Amino acid sequence: MKSGNHENNRVLIVDDQHEIHDDFKEMLSPSFAQPSTDDLAVAFTREEEDAWLPEFELLHAGNGEEAYEIIRTRKESNRPIAVAYIDIRMPPGIDGIETIRRIRKIDRDVEIVIMTAYTDKALPDIVHDMELLHKLLYIRKPFAHEEIQQITLSLVGKWNIERELAEKRRQLTNSHRRLEAVLNATGDAVAMHDSAGHLVFANQVYEELLGLAESELKEIPPRDLTARFEERFREPDLRDVEGRFLLDSGNVVETTSAGQEPQQRLFYRSTAPVRDGRGKEIGSLVLYRDVSKEIEAEQMRAEVLRLRTELETTSSFAGMVGTSPKMQQVYALMQQAAEGDIAVLIRGESGTGKELVAKSVHLNSPRKRGPFVALNCAAIPETLIESELFGHERGAFTGATEQRRGAFERAGGGTILLDEIGDMPYALQGKLLRVLQEREIQRVGGTASIRVDIRVMTATNKDIELLVRRGEFRQDLFYRVAAFPIEIPPLRDRREDIPLLARHFLDKHAQRAGKSINGISTAALRLLLQYDWPGNVRELENAIERAVLLETDAVLQAGSLPLQLSPAVAAGSDRSTLAAVLPLAEIERRALVHALEVADNNVTQAARALGINRSTLHRKLKKYDLSKD
Repeated sequence: MKSGNHENNRVLIVDDQHEIHDDFKEMLSPSFAQPSTDDLAVAFTREEEDAWLPEFELLHAGNGEEAYEIIRTRKESNRPIAVAYIDIRMPPGIDGIETIRRIRKIDRDVEIVIMTAYTDKALPDIVHDMELLHKLLYIRKPFAHEEIQQITLSLVGKWNIERELAEKRRQLTNSHRRLEAVLNATGDAVAMHDSAGHLVFANQVYEELLGLAESELKEIPPRDLTARFEERFREPDLRDVEGRFLLDSGNVVETTSAGQEPQQRLFYRSTAPVRDGRGKEIGSLVLYRDVSKEIEAEQMRAEVLRLRTELETTSSFAGMVGTSPKMQQVYALMQQAAEGDIAVLIRGESGTGKELVAKSVHLNSPRKRGPFVALNCAAIPETLIESELFGHERGAFTGATEQRRGAFERAGGGTILLDEIGDMPYALQGKLLRVLQEREIQRVGGTASIRVDIRVMTATNKDIELLVRRGEFRQDLFYRVAAFPIEIPPLRDRREDIPLLARHFLDKHAQRAGKSINGISTAALRLLLQYDWPGNVRELENAIERAVLLETDAVLQAGSLPLQLSPAVAAGSDRSTLAAVLPLAEIERRALVHALEVADNNVTQAARALGINRSTLHRKLKKYDLSKD
């Protein structure tokens, strides 16, 4: 046996006879070699081995107490003894058996060889305590040199191998624990199955998911384990999952806590084959990842983005109110229009806020520091509109006593809005087209060309294409002004914005009137929502302004709203009669009767149509004595 740096060759000799210690020094010396002729020596000697020994570190003790101290101190200093030869009889003091008993309490790994002169007793007869037989041999005195050499070589080698294996087991255990910690820290349920489907390994999350410990899961046959999964999981309804998530496979499991409703969690499942070093498949790895939090976080991010966009839109287009999808589309077009200098045509019914859109685009454009000039082409007499647009020189016509700049000059460096462009006289349309092409104007009565740096925006509530086909509007001018159209939807097509607009106008006019009106009643809001608003936002604002002046309560009531908002009036009833004899209570009673008739006396559907809950509807039916009917 060759000695290496990693090996321990420490041997302790415990005997009260000095001669024994000298013998061991001689027998275990590397330079010791002596021919052997007896059968015992031949049995322990290999022909191919050279007659040499490794260098053993020999330690000596004359009694049991001294041996115990040597082993204890060496153990504590991490220089343990590999082999100890201990004599049975060592008077005075403790004998060899008691020495062994004490040593075993502090070091169970040391290899012990009992030296005894009893030739007629077996080892169990000498050592009555079976616990002490652990790693214990014995030899009888006198012993041959080769016997001691071979026993020492074997036991030292065995001790080192066991110690190396113990270190590898420790490292393997630590690696296994680290791997378990890592797999548990991922938050995913991870398990490995062999090729037959039996569980080989499961992390803590996997155990919690199935409600059983790993040892219990290993005892379950593959078929029963599959059944348990089917019991606890169900396939997800992908309609409940956000469309931006594409799951290869998924399951929903319901978990419960004490006193709580079951909570649904969505898991993403993935599997992968496990192969050995030669590429042979030996099992499969399965992973369940809880994506519920990810979906929730994604939804929250989307909501934050929506709110941020809404906030930015609100800040950018101050004064505009509305969060409906159609208005969001309008905001997006306005944002794009504001980034350039393209001609914008704003289309929409009267009262939809076309001028407000134009001004908002201007205020968010690079020209925002310049002026914004709006000119209503339908409100100016035909004889004066050219002068209003381009200005005039002194004496250009009767009454022109001084030079005057027109709208195009006043809008220099900014934006001009030509509202109701469809009402512009045909003769003037050619001059406007020239201005748009050349960016030059001439004042009425003047000859000099004046350069203008402006952005032109137009608005109309008319069908310009129809006017073009009739020959009432120049086609070339239409193509010039309609490069970027923005369509504003009528209020009846975005009713979800009515509550926001109503509250906005309520706060605005209540503050102006010095009134403390802090809300709108359900009945009033219902009337606002069911009316078609042919005058659009302008009509809604006028209705709220009038109601604020009439209202005496802290909440705006339906009776303060204009009479035409009543469904009966809108249907064409005699307004004078209604105004004279039909009270608000009767209108409400008729509305209840009508809702029940349409819903075929289904209270739930009638309540939903009226925008109230069932209990409120029952109370009102009782109030008007309609419950029996």
